Amino acid sequence: MKKTSTSMVSLILLLLAFEASAQELPDKIRGYKVYKTKVQVSTSTGTGTNAALAGDPVVKIDEPRVIDIGLTGVAFETDANLGPMPQGGRIDFLTFRDFRVNGVAIEFDEYTHSFDVKKGVAIKLPRPVQGFVSSLNIAKAAYKEMVESTPTWHVTGTVFVFGKFKKFGFKFKRVVPVTISLVLANPIQ
Repeated sequence: MKKTSTSMVSLILLLLAFEASAQELPDKIRGYKVYKTKVQVSTSTGTGTNAALAGDPVVKIDEPRVIDIGLTGVAFETDANLGPMPQGGRIDFLTFRDFRVNGVAIEFDEYTHSFDVKKGVAIKLPRPVQGFVSSLNIAKAAYKEMVESTPTWHVTGTVFVFGKFKKFGFKFKRVVPVTISLVLANPIQ
């Protein structure tokens, strides 16, 4: 009886491990086929954590600017520059998922301003990306900064780039997940 229950527990744990590892991205998101590639992301000051190989796309994010302060929170915007792209095409829109600064949630508006990219040409986003931090999250961040201030801030999240990319004369609908993991100097210190 003990051997049967031990093997049953082992089997359940093994199945749960497979289930946890299988919870990645689906094959398609909003009708666009998921295409994974390496993208180097850094700030305009040059700090970044993703190492790119020759030919990998490069994205530089500028410092955010506050555009509105209200009772519900703070709205901000930031620009981004795309380095020379390995493929041409048209970016339809961008979505943002699970963005955090030192564990504090940040919301970004869906970027619906489509634009063209040309192979080997660097461009700047036509309009800034806009985000929002709620008053509750600002209070959490302020408390965290008072209690355990660190010299750096860790920014994480995922940007999904939806577009039609050219390859061999054909256009393919793809969504490219770009994982953001940046370490920035603490601007408060």
